[in-house]
Amino acid sequence: MKELLEIGLWIGGGSLVMLSIASFWIPKALGWREKLAGLTPLMRELWWTYSIYVWSSHVFFAVLTLGFGEWLLGRTGSATAMSTFMLLWWSVRLWLQFFGFDLSEVEGSKANRIAKQLLTLLFIGLVVLFGGLVAWNAGWIGTGEIP
Repeated sequence: MKELLEIGLWIGGGSLVMLSIASFWIPKALGWREKLAGLTPLMRELWWTYSIYVWSSHVFFAVLTLGFGEWLLGRTGSATAMSTFMLLWWSVRLWLQFFGFDLSEVEGSKANRIAKQLLTLLFIGLVVLFGGLVAWNAGWIGTGEIP
């Protein structure tokens, strides 16, 4: 099971790197310049603060999964806590994907439909990965070795 989680960390980490890079496309694709122009300066600053906070969290998650996989598999309290935090983060994002966002104002182009499906698959995969890490670190699943 540990080997499967290690592979998952590499795939998940690589996916998070791609998500972080692709996030630079979002403001243009969703027309943020025009939509944010009508906000007060404080609201624009809050919007950008929130956006940078989310983006930097994704970058940090990529760094953790790619650079500190052994620590995330360490079966320590801190590894369990971080895995639980990431599981909650991606579970909320997956919930928002299905129930929270009104995407009616987003252009229904083929590229946008494909992006939505890919994001949904990514979020499902990250929920499964970090759920597996929580179960591993909590000792709910074993090493796979025959006693």
